[in-house]
Amino acid sequence: MRLILMRHAKSDWADASLSDHERPLNARGRRDAPRIAGWMEEQGCQPDFLLSSDSKRTRETAAFLNSRWGTPVPSFFSSDLYLATASMIFQMIRSTEEWLPETNREPGNAPETLLVLGHNPGISSAASELLDHACGFPTAGLAVFDCQISSWAEALSPKNCQVWKEIRPKQLP
Repeated sequence: MRLILMRHAKSDWADASLSDHERPLNARGRRDAPRIAGWMEEQGCQPDFLLSSDSKRTRETAAFLNSRWGTPVPSFFSSDLYLATASMIFQMIRSTEEWLPETNREPGNAPETLLVLGHNPGISSAASELLDHACGFPTAGLAVFDCQISSWAEALSPKNCQVWKEIRPKQLP
């Protein structure tokens, strides 16, 4: 199974009247999200399911990813992932099957590739735990892990998850 941990694309700070939760993407974020989606598609790691924070910037990032892929990826947006800690992110991952659409809840229909879209510091902390060393994600940065598990309900650790790729928008042509 494959896990992708991704930070939302760059958000806009221009309107000080907006709450943090309601901040949209800025021009760079709207440019980087489809580029990262293209890289994911080219690398064969487009997700089967997306777990995301329900903030405006993560919803917009997800929309830009999906627009690049053509076929929308089934998604679940949760306030529990808004500014979630690493332990909360892992708890949401273990509960993945609860968030699947009814048609995907049949045994054996669990997503093979799961994308978790969130915020720092939690998303970087979760990646750091799996990497077994500290890392930081810039906006629209991600890490792809190959996980030797048979179900998302299993606990993830450096022992059963190896990083396959890490990418940042600045690394793309």
